[in-house]
Amino acid sequence: MIRNRFFVAVSAAFLAACSFLPGAAEDSVSILPALSDKKIESTRGGVIHHSISGHFAYRRDNWKLILASGSAGWTAPARIKGGPVAQLYDMSADVGETKNLYLEKPELAKSLLTALEKDVTSGRSTDGPASKNDVPVVLWKEKAGGAAPRKKREKKTKK
Repeated sequence: MIRNRFFVAVSAAFLAACSFLPGAAEDSVSILPALSDKKIESTRGGVIHHSISGHFAYRRDNWKLILASGSAGWTAPARIKGGPVAQLYDMSADVGETKNLYLEKPELAKSLLTALEKDVTSGRSTDGPASKNDVPVVLWKEKAGGAAPRKKREKKTKK
């Protein structure tokens, strides 16, 4: 009798016999060591986040840089007019993201932005050959103090 719990062992055996194609899963890092209480080895410097509204953020160590003046998502305020163009938080001291340090730590913000730009330009966040992005990537969705102008979409015509 075959039970669904057997598929875990079968899947593990199958995956152990597989390898990635070159250029596939460029940003993937195995968490398997963590399941055995071991350290995860990775060449990734940071993690790229992307909000529902298309705004980018970058997390490295305990720092998080958000390329938006407001929430960049579901919660208000979506944008803060006249405020800094971005946000920087020390997640070890401010999990609730209440104290924006973007203006107080410009060199750190610049360092995180440079790392984000490098990862996007190279098409990957881990070591290895560059990879192409599927679409053009626009990191900044808004200008200082307000929303960036949106590109007009061309209307499709029926043939």
